[in-house]
Amino acid sequence: MQKRVIRIISGAEPRVSCRGLFRKFEILRVPCQYILSLMLFIIDKPNNFQTGLEMHELHTRSKNQLFIPFANLTRVHKGIT
Repeated sequence: MQKRVIRIISGAEPRVSCRGLFRKFEILRVPCQYILSLMLFIIDKPNNFQTGLEMHELHTRSKNQLFIPFANLTRVHKGIT
């Protein structure tokens, strides 16, 4: 859909590659926008994540990887009573 719109804006033929058109108009493709928004969320809210070192207290290769803390949601699924 995004490629179709950019071809209409630029007046390009239907079979033309859109890579250069995205660069020309300085538009991020949808997957790139999603990745950018995830990265900005992680930078804005680093307390929502734990590193491998904080979880296991071991100096392994994955010590700098980010993990979402585990939460027990059984009370939420059963409902508040």
